Amino acid sequence: MKLLLLTIVAALGLVSCASKRLISHPDSGTAGIVLESEQTAEHKWGKVTFPAGVYLPEAKDEKGIYYASPNRVRTGGITKGGTEHGGLYIENVTGYQYLWVGQPAYQLQQAPSTILGQWGVETPILHVLKERVKISPASRR
Repeated sequence: MKLLLLTIVAALGLVSCASKRLISHPDSGTAGIVLESEQTAEHKWGKVTFPAGVYLPEAKDEKGIYYASPNRVRTGGITKGGTEHGGLYIENVTGYQYLWVGQPAYQLQQAPSTILGQWGVETPILHVLKERVKISPASRR
């Protein structure tokens, strides 16, 4: 009976890991994006204000790139002074834009020392934006 229970728990653990998005460092040479002015956008849970400036790629997954805001994004939440470390996530194929909040660079830095390695990396929270934020490509460094 114990063996059956352990097998079920292990199988459920593998299924949950298999559905998780794996993030990694962005490819070298990936250009950033620019917001010429501060912009506010709505998502399912409220509004977010993105500061103006250059957003550099902080992480990527198989579907898109996480661009980090030059300053904390204003989410209006009641914790952390209503601001979060985050930015814009842009899907490669569709161009859909999302607010992301989290610490992907820190998570990737810590991944080699975790038991699960890259599978142990906590992916940022994504909120699809109802309207697109106006962006332009940054000049290459």
